[in-house]
Amino acid sequence: MKKILNILTILLQAGLTLVFAFCVFMVFALFDYKGGVANFVGLALFQPIAAIVAAGLTVVFCFIMGLPIRLNKRLNIWWRKHFYVSLILAFIGISFCAASLAPQFIEVISYRMDGMDFEDTVPNRFLSITGWFLLSFGTLHQFPPYRLQQKLENIVSAVFEGEITKPQQGA
Repeated sequence: MKKILNILTILLQAGLTLVFAFCVFMVFALFDYKGGVANFVGLALFQPIAAIVAAGLTVVFCFIMGLPIRLNKRLNIWWRKHFYVSLILAFIGISFCAASLAPQFIEVISYRMDGMDFEDTVPNRFLSITGWFLLSFGTLHQFPPYRLQQKLENIVSAVFEGEITKPQQGA
């Protein structure tokens, strides 16, 4: 029973992380949108695909980086007892992503295309990338509080044990 709850927890964590990372990616894509039919097609068709791929790779990377939290029992218990650490990481990540879009942090890049020089503004790379990974790591490794999780495990196991014993009593 405990393994089923662990698998469901991991799936919920990964799903929420994919949704958050997808949304952040699409917000950045919207801020990069400059108008026009070709850019709209790119925004509507190709950016969501890129967002799913980037979010999926980020989930895999953050899962690997967080394996010690999941595999080391003492660290796992500490992390679950201090569940607010992952909430703080996610909040800092969102804050960094938002700050990367602020006018005082936006970077101006120059590039050359077809013999012409262009300048474009982009979000601060350090803040946006750091925020992306902090948000993803915090979301992926967000567990319910330790005591709440223990109560849920006890309730679920009692319900399933009760269902298993009920048919035997009626026989």
